[in-house]
Amino acid sequence: MQAEQIPMNPESIAVFIPIVAIVMGIGIGMLAIWSEHKRKSQLLEQNHRERMHALEKGIELPALPANLVSGSNGPSTATAAKSLRSGVMLTLIGVLLFIAIEQAGGSEGALFGLIPAAIGIANLVYAAILWQKEKRGEKPE
Repeated sequence: MQAEQIPMNPESIAVFIPIVAIVMGIGIGMLAIWSEHKRKSQLLEQNHRERMHALEKGIELPALPANLVSGSNGPSTATAAKSLRSGVMLTLIGVLLFIAIEQAGGSEGALFGLIPAAIGIANLVYAAILWQKEKRGEKPE
């Protein structure tokens, strides 16, 4: 007894593409949330074990890390280097998108490539302002 094969036409395949995309998008989001939770719980468990060993041995408790469960690894304030990096990247991506879409024949659509370029230029201006503030010794906002 052999299973009957149903030929797949393009219309039925086109129905499955958005369904698969939505399911995979939600699955990837859930995986990211779960892995971040697992990372934080492992950090807390490791820190707890370390503190318990210190109490058992009678030594001074180690200080709690400031960013034990926060999402960032560094300072939460913006720095000129971060703004400069993102500004250069977005400006180049925007210019490349503009050129690529223009060459592909979409002169009206090519203007949308300038949106990331404008955001990149804004980041470069912000980086310059932060750099001047850091040079004067002021704390960036």
